[in-house]
This record gives sequence, structure tokens and C-alpha cells, in this order.
Amino acid sequence: MPTQTTELVETGAPVHPIIASTAVGRVVVLGGTGFIGSAVVRHLEGEADVVVVGRGGRAPGPVNHGTRFLAADLSDAAAVESVLAGADSVVYSVAAMLPAESTASPVQDVTHSLTPLLHVLEHLRHHPTTRLVFLSSGGTVYGNPDSIPVHESHATRPTSSYGVLKLAAEKYIQMYATVYGIDARVLRVANAYGPRQPLGRSQGVVGTFIDAALHDRPLQIFGTGRAVRDYIHVDDVALAVQAALRTDGPEVVNVATGIGTSLVDIVAQVEQLSGSTLRIEMLPERPFDVHAIVLDASAFRAMVGVEPVPFQEGLTATFEVAKADHDAKRTR
Repeated sequence: MPTQTTELVETGAPVHPIIASTAVGRVVVLGGTGFIGSAVVRHLEGEADVVVVGRGGRAPGPVNHGTRFLAADLSDAAAVESVLAGADSVVYSVAAMLPAESTASPVQDVTHSLTPLLHVLEHLRHHPTTRLVFLSSGGTVYGNPDSIPVHESHATRPTSSYGVLKLAAEKYIQMYATVYGIDARVLRVANAYGPRQPLGRSQGVVGTFIDAALHDRPLQIFGTGRAVRDYIHVDDVALAVQAALRTDGPEVVNVATGIGTSLVDIVAQVEQLSGSTLRIEMLPERPFDVHAIVLDASAFRAMVGVEPVPFQEGLTATFEVAKADHDAKRTR
């Protein structure tokens, strides 16, 4: 039974009640070996029976005894049925193609992104009490917004194939909830960053900028560098997942700070932290890039009950970890 109710601080947006629910039980984290998924696993261990599912079934670092790792091809319906057996909750953090890759190969991305999700939804229609927490993209589903900060009720007009597919996934989830009664929450995550974010696929502005500074590598920036994004620490994303598993709040929540930072601001902060000057190659703006996106984080704050990590603090901690790793490699 619900035990507590908390309301949002007035922001001019509708107020959502956040009601405490029951324990999460067995949680299957699909994509649990990835950057965000592994953070979710770290936060859930010790309070849930965690099953981590990845393509290779690799452990995402040190884990508590009892956490299980499974390798599975989620494009196979039988494999999905097998890994979800006995689940009380499912976290869907399966990596998709990046925005540039998705736009270049939309047909491939449709298969890569939607087929595994549909297998999960087909399973859940027969297990309607199993909660699904789906990680969507707050940075792409809205497109270029009419105003900032962007509330969850804002129109969705994605400008990239990546954003279209994230929105299509949300619509499928909404349809299965309406028609079959599945229990689902959608988290529209802003630009996540944090220690040891994977590099090499033009993924993760913060990690890429820090890596360029530490290795004196040239850095490519598309457009003027004035593009503004909302950067959220990966630990805050994990907290949002924890809360979404435990509470009966809004069905769609932005996971963000509500504060925007431009690329040139990040360059300046990384240069200050590293004591070096980044070598930057300015390239033409890409047509699918959103000019500025900052999300309304009121529902997120109410759901988790704490303030998100300030960007400067999170950036400094991320840099320190990256520098320690870099220095350790040099002394081997």
C-alpha cells in the first residue's frame, strides 16, 4: 500500500503526486553492462535481486555476491522470455545506435532498437504486474523546443532518426499500457556523463573533451559551439531508476538538472581543469542537431528527493577519475 505522498514545488507546470510503493524484488537490467546500465546495477545491489543482461554478459566492475550476469541476444524472442523469467521489474537500458549513426542507417536502427523492446513488451503483456522502466532520450525526443525549460507535456518533434525511434518506443509502451495494462515508466534522460563513459564512437561530450585534453588530441565541434545541453550525472540517472521502480508517480519523467551548459563552456572548464588548451576543429552544423535543450527537472527532483549533482562538481570528479586512469597507464 502507498505510504507517503510528496508534491512538486510550484513551477507553473502541473503538480504530480509521488507515492511510495513496494520493494522492487528481482530486477532484470537489460543493457546492464553499459555505461548507464552498470550505474543502475551498482545502485540496486544490496537492495534487490539483480540480474544483469548484456551481449557479452560481462560484469560491469566489482559487484555484490549474488548478482547474476547473463549473455543474451535480445532480438531473439525466446532469449528474452528466458532472461525475464521470474522478474518483478525490468530496466530497459539497451544501447541503441548514436544519433549520427541512426540518421545514416535508419532501417538498421529500426531493427536494432525496436525489435528487442517489442519482445519485452510481448512478455510483459502476459505479466502485467512486472514494472518496466524504459530509458528514453530527453535530449532528442522534443526536437527544438518552443521554450526552455522543457516540461514533459511539451510537444515531441524529434529532428533525428534516433529521437524518432526513442519516441516510437515510448508510443509502443504507451499502447501496451493502454491495451494490455502493462505497468511502465518512461525516463527521458538528458545528456548523461560521468566517470569511465565509453569513448571512441563520438559518444559523450564530457568524456570526449576530457580524453582530448589528457591525450592532446584534436577535438571536433559541430556548429558554433554555442549549442546548449542539460548534463546529468550518471549516478543521478541511477537514482531516478531506483525511484521509478519504487514509486507510483508520473508515467513520463525528465531526468535532468534544469540547467543548460554550452559546448564552449565545457571547453573552458576542461581547459581549466587540465591546464592545457584544447585543439578544436570547427565543423558545419549538422541538420539533426538540436540548438538548445534544457529540461524541466521538477518531477525528477520530487521523485528522488535530492538535488542533482552540480555540473562543475560532477565534471571535476569525472576529470579526476580520468586523469588517475591516464596516469596509472603511463606508469605501467
